Amino acid sequence: MEIIRKVIGNRFANNTLWLLLDRVFQLILGLIVGIWTARFLGPSNFGVLNYGASIITFFSVICSLGLENVIIKYFVDNPKKNNTILFSAIVIRMITAVLSIILIYIMVSLIHYDDKIIKAVIILQSLALIFNSLDTIDYWFQSILMSKYVVIAKSIARLLVSLWKIYLLISNASLEFFALSSTIEAMILGIILLVIYFKKNNTNISISKRYSKELVLNSYHFILSGLLISLFTQMDKIMLGNLIGKESVGVYSVAANIAILWYFVPLAVINSARPIILKNKQNSILDYQRKLKQLYAFIFWFGVLVSLFITLFSNIIIKYLYGQQYMEAALPLIILIWSSIFSLLGTARNIWIVSEGVNKYTKYYFLIGVFANFLLNYIFINLFGVVGSALATLIAQFITTIIAPMLFAKTKESTYLMCKAFLLNDVIPKNKKVKR
Repeated sequence: MEIIRKVIGNRFANNTLWLLLDRVFQLILGLIVGIWTARFLGPSNFGVLNYGASIITFFSVICSLGLENVIIKYFVDNPKKNNTILFSAIVIRMITAVLSIILIYIMVSLIHYDDKIIKAVIILQSLALIFNSLDTIDYWFQSILMSKYVVIAKSIARLLVSLWKIYLLISNASLEFFALSSTIEAMILGIILLVIYFKKNNTNISISKRYSKELVLNSYHFILSGLLISLFTQMDKIMLGNLIGKESVGVYSVAANIAILWYFVPLAVINSARPIILKNKQNSILDYQRKLKQLYAFIFWFGVLVSLFITLFSNIIIKYLYGQQYMEAALPLIILIWSSIFSLLGTARNIWIVSEGVNKYTKYYFLIGVFANFLLNYIFINLFGVVGSALATLIAQFITTIIAPMLFAKTKESTYLMCKAFLLNDVIPKNKKVKR
């Protein structure tokens, strides 16, 4: 935590600590229950569960409407209108969720008309989309650097759902009950967040057509880029499921799950850094750019250390955590852990994109990435199977995060800032000498 204080600053260190505690708690529960679940279900059923989750993830991005990238700025700039802004966002997200569930039902019924299990799993998972709209409250707490309340809510929800999953494992429950777990967790979390919000704000629900329209219009580019991001991140599992089989999705998902375990640290820093960096832009360009480079440098070098560790011990990790039946995931894990660095850098770059007002370019980055990912996945999966899909993801992620922004004059700077951060150029502030 002291490292984060020195690199990023004291102002939001406490908020970051709460976010870290949340991620650590979720990590511990996820490891215990997630590994047990993967072992119990086996690669095939675990693959079905993750195949369905990939489809739901695509629609969850649609339902988020890209608001997570702009709503914090609205909260920061309009503190007296926060209640109206918040519930306007929740309502439009709920409407989108209902429409998405209907579309999912139609799509799944057409594509998997002869597979009742896959249909049931996906429909049960899709119900979480309605309750996910309430996690918009999380961004309000982030904007005032009080994420401890969200941490408490998430911890309670995750603990209860983990107990639910343990019961399912002990009782040898069917796959459909496991599919319902994500919906139950979203429902519990949403209810708790609402209760905490109203206790902190003695106010009535207020909705504004003006803010609803503004939020959608300002997040328009992020909606499109979000869809492309979802295609980009979930394409590998969907293509594996259709080109090879659901068992390959199970193996790949194990590798992917381990590859993102370390995300809790950089994501906590990114979430806490966002409102501070946005405010710095208003005061000093040099401080603003330095904070961005500090954030990039932290993510990159911390990621390199994590990736080196996983590269050395991937076989041991897979064998002792998931068992011999998942050993095929060892090599994809090595590839995906390096890919995760560029994924997180792309997430951090969104702060720069919002601040500079170049939102429209994000869709072009991911359009390039989706095309590259699809082409590479199609070629490499047929040649190398699960390993080929991981390799395709790594190359496509590098293209999207580093290469694509350099193709546009107005966004070249973001890659330059990243490269300077990798080299630690003006990242560590020099101590000013005090004249005696």
